[in-house]
Amino acid sequence: MAEVAATKLGWKTDIFLRKLGVEYFKLCCEEYGKALRVLGSNLMEFFSNLDGLHEQIKTCPRFQNQNPPSFRCDLDKANKLNLHFYTFRRATLTFVAGTVEALALALFNVAVTLTVSPNRDVTSPHQLFFITPCSNGNDLHHVRSRLFADQCRASPKPTDSKMSVRTFCASFPFHVIFDRNLLVTQLGAALVKMVTAERVAAEGGLHLGALFQVVRPRVKMSFSALLSRLNSSFTLRARTFVSGGDGKSNGRLGHQEMELKGQMIYLQEADAMLFLGSPSVEKLEELIGKGIYISDIPIHDATRDVILVGEQTKAQDGLKRRMELLKQSLLEASRAVEEEKAKNIDLLHEIFPPSIATKLWRGESVEPKKVDDVTMLFSDIVGFTAICSTATPMQIETIGDAYCVAGGLHRKSNYHAQQIAWMAMRMMSTARNEKSHDGNVIKMRIGIHTGPVLAGVVGKMMPRYCLFGNNVTLANKFESGSEPLRIHISPTTYESNPGFSVRTTLQRDFAGGVPR
Repeated sequence: MAEVAATKLGWKTDIFLRKLGVEYFKLCCEEYGKALRVLGSNLMEFFSNLDGLHEQIKTCPRFQNQNPPSFRCDLDKANKLNLHFYTFRRATLTFVAGTVEALALALFNVAVTLTVSPNRDVTSPHQLFFITPCSNGNDLHHVRSRLFADQCRASPKPTDSKMSVRTFCASFPFHVIFDRNLLVTQLGAALVKMVTAERVAAEGGLHLGALFQVVRPRVKMSFSALLSRLNSSFTLRARTFVSGGDGKSNGRLGHQEMELKGQMIYLQEADAMLFLGSPSVEKLEELIGKGIYISDIPIHDATRDVILVGEQTKAQDGLKRRMELLKQSLLEASRAVEEEKAKNIDLLHEIFPPSIATKLWRGESVEPKKVDDVTMLFSDIVGFTAICSTATPMQIETIGDAYCVAGGLHRKSNYHAQQIAWMAMRMMSTARNEKSHDGNVIKMRIGIHTGPVLAGVVGKMMPRYCLFGNNVTLANKFESGSEPLRIHISPTTYESNPGFSVRTTLQRDFAGGVPR
């Protein structure tokens, strides 16, 4: 496709691919421009961190099952910058050269030319680019600072180091150094405790693959493969190798598989690789389960803070859960109280007038009140005691068969006498349609009287709303002096209740007489 497009444009294929790489970088800047600008302050730092960005981007669903290439920069003996490119897609080399030239100009304001040096071995993924700045000698120092940072003037000789191997192993207890044959030449203090001297002697040295497996990134266990992903974050998982030469556990690790997270560093002076990492743990239980201790983790390692903060967060979460449970129980108790309160209020409104019920619920005192014009009804079932004596009732509580109603007591009305009279007639007609267990018709007698009464609440633990006065006694007398199936009304009720058919009764006909 590139060759066809180049022919159409009259360009060489290499020129077309370089220009295509420039345009591709422009598209990348539109979507990932902010991330690309913070990868490094120069070209070498940029490519040292590009693999990490690729690892994050490849987790997106649109890039699933895609393996990005890997980049690595170094300086040759002439202090010139070389770019190592690891890919099996050799046809993209010129395209990548154009992309690198575009990003160097756009991000670091330096013009460079890349010379492609493909590997002679067509099966090898390792390719090489030589980076040459396009500038005159006057601003060479400025241009070089955009390509790579000035190297410190420390000695390249390991023997000139002021730090002994023992101090280094104690300072970085979870590091591993291995040569090109993947033979481990040095272990950190914490890892040394995992391997006995007898085993090292028995195997003639330790192979990296016998101690660890590479979890991330997915590369084969070889020096060149690890070198190709030098700028990626590595996760190594310790194999179950924690035992002595006799096969017995040394009691140090082995409870759970331990993972180390860190980076690979190429040691050019020793042609070896250094893995510098720390345990991948976040909770104290994980630390205990892997058989390591806080003392194994150096003070400068942020893993200590992660574990301790995790414990603090766990304690706070536990407290938060307990507080949530307590809050929930309080809310449930509050709802239960509100439900009981509503039931009590409803019950009070069933027994007492609304104004009286409100005062009782608030705990306020209720003063007795005189009501000048009230019509009272008393009713009774004739022979109720005899009916109950021959029946087999359910086990319920009853206190007699009397029923008392008052009209015009809480709401002023000019028709309370008529309303009570109509109620009495409806009660009487309903009773005629009911029969007792022995087949006899239920007979009622009713007495009605109108007059002033005194109303008030009696009792504190079990308050009751009662009516007092001579007129209450008169109303009761009119009921007891009535005849079965008759409604007996007083003269005052009659005067307030015209329109009904009545039959007069003399005072001498009252049993026990009428109170005056």
